[in-house]
Amino acid sequence: MDEFSKLNIETDTTISLIKEGLELGVDIWITHPAKLTLNKNVASVKASRIENETLKINVEKEFTINNFDFFFIRQDPPFDMNYLTNIYLLEVHNKFNLKPFFINEPSGIKNFTEKIFPLYFMQLMPDTIITSDTKVLQKMLNKHKSVVVKPLYFKGGEGIIKLLKDQLNYKEKFESMIKKFKTPLVVQKFLEKVNFGDKRVLLIDGKPFGVLNRIPKSGEFKANLHLGGRAAKTSLTGRENNICKHLEPFLKINKLFFVGIDLIDEKLTEINVTSPTGMTQINQLYSVNLSKVFWRKLLKKI
Repeated sequence: MDEFSKLNIETDTTISLIKEGLELGVDIWITHPAKLTLNKNVASVKASRIENETLKINVEKEFTINNFDFFFIRQDPPFDMNYLTNIYLLEVHNKFNLKPFFINEPSGIKNFTEKIFPLYFMQLMPDTIITSDTKVLQKMLNKHKSVVVKPLYFKGGEGIIKLLKDQLNYKEKFESMIKKFKTPLVVQKFLEKVNFGDKRVLLIDGKPFGVLNRIPKSGEFKANLHLGGRAAKTSLTGRENNICKHLEPFLKINKLFFVGIDLIDEKLTEINVTSPTGMTQINQLYSVNLSKVFWRKLLKKI
């Protein structure tokens, strides 16, 4: 996971999972990707045990990770070479060892990065392309009048912009993003109904167990809560439930135990497989304990 200093202790899903695990008597240790070593085909980490719910940690010790039943990969993007290298090392360990059970499996994280993953289900999405070609962007704008442009490997709305056909400098803005992020970009039809909300659905072992609606501030189109979006109760429509059912077998085959999907106007826009968030807000909105549901489902794996 990332260091505590980078997290909002009150709202972060990782913290919610840690505290509930402690409540259930789970022995929890934390580590950082920089503390991972691969020796032949066995991974080891320098890790610290969490003493109690105040998040006090004990002295760091070194273990091979097959000493653990479960191994959470809860590092936030950017999904850069450091992130990918960490996944490669864990993937080698997973190939040659029976333990631990990964949340999520390294191969699944590597193969299905969140903004590319939805393209496996194009029929469920708004019109979307990935390109670095301004002429292709122009064709999309001619077709839809407005689009959202997203960097591939970041999180939390970072770098996302809206471009309009009648915007004089749209090519310059697009080229500036290409230069900044050094990869092709997602170009997606802008969904006007985002002003009614961007739903985050948490899937545990393939099934939806919680949903919240993130409503953007007036005049904004990004609904991320840390950018000022408002969390509200909601429910899944019949079409949205069908989207979840459509994804379930694929998630299970690829051992993606904990996934967050984003839905706007009953269309799939993102599948988060790295460190899905929203659990704390769902717990608060509905007076439930989704963290306990999560652990009950996970503990059945052993």
